[in-house]
Amino acid sequence: MMKQAQIDAPSLARILSGLVEERAGRSDVAVVGSMNADYTVEVDAMPRPGETIFSGPMAIHPGGKSANQASSCAHLGQRTHMLGAVGDDANADMLIDALAKAGVTTSGIERVEGPSGSTVIVVDGHGENFVVVSRGANASVTPAYVRRHRDVIASAAVLGLCLESPMDTVVEAAEIAAAAGTRVVLNISPMPSEKDAVALERLIGYADVVIMNEHETAQFLGRDSAIAIDDDWSAVRHELAGKGLHHVVVTLGGQGSVVMTGVGAEDGAIADEGADGIVHVPVAHATPVDTTGAGDCFMGAMLAGLAHGNALVDACRLASVAAAYATTGKGAQSSYGSAEQVLDLVRGR
Repeated sequence: MMKQAQIDAPSLARILSGLVEERAGRSDVAVVGSMNADYTVEVDAMPRPGETIFSGPMAIHPGGKSANQASSCAHLGQRTHMLGAVGDDANADMLIDALAKAGVTTSGIERVEGPSGSTVIVVDGHGENFVVVSRGANASVTPAYVRRHRDVIASAAVLGLCLESPMDTVVEAAEIAAAAGTRVVLNISPMPSEKDAVALERLIGYADVVIMNEHETAQFLGRDSAIAIDDDWSAVRHELAGKGLHHVVVTLGGQGSVVMTGVGAEDGAIADEGADGIVHVPVAHATPVDTTGAGDCFMGAMLAGLAHGNALVDACRLASVAAAYATTGKGAQSSYGSAEQVLDLVRGR
């Protein structure tokens, strides 16, 4: 039977206080990947295929899955390093400045010729969204670039990766991290194509924790419909283990997340009372305005929790509240909260 995690102010305060305390050994987070300018419009309802509709004014926000994750991490007081590339356009300064304002170390970000990465986001009246990404400068983040910054990765406690960067680059970063004893947290998003299947299998071999949402998990497992809270999670866990995944987090939007730990894995330090089990982490109560970047916020907060030695379920407790707070504002990075703001959400302030 699936265990239920509790989210309360005292336990969350304990987790958050650890993020700003000095800890023996490595405690930094490194994130390698994408930075995008988010072009966001709001509509009453999503357009149907072939339909033309009107929207509200277009807003431009700093985004990109990796940049969002780094920003979320740093907002909570965690030392965070961003590695990636921007172009030579007007958006480049906006992207770097937003990360620096959040507290992210940006000295490793390189500038290349051409446009920065960009994203078109459509948000409907229920706060749901769909996203289309143009890689731009993100495609210039090569294995050679990663090797130039191997010291940042090797000295970190945790490395965060997603698949908005070229696959060979992500694999290179994971290899460097694994060789150095840096934990690898892999967000399998966006879902890669068949041509990258061998590289993905290799990448999964380096991952200590894998995180996907309900749609990505279904796609990864070859299912027709999204994973839901009332599914047979023992069966889901068994299928994931059969594909080489051991410590897995599946985010379920408004239904919270499910943490599966210890399936054939050697790293028991990442588990807690849910070792060799399945734990449901509920979503914190909030009134959503815009869910853009909430999943990235979840992962960034989870990275922060893991970097300071928290078990995976505890890191996801923190992530659940941070992501809920993010949905109360518009945009991705612009909606992320500080440690105190996140704690206040649980306190009901």
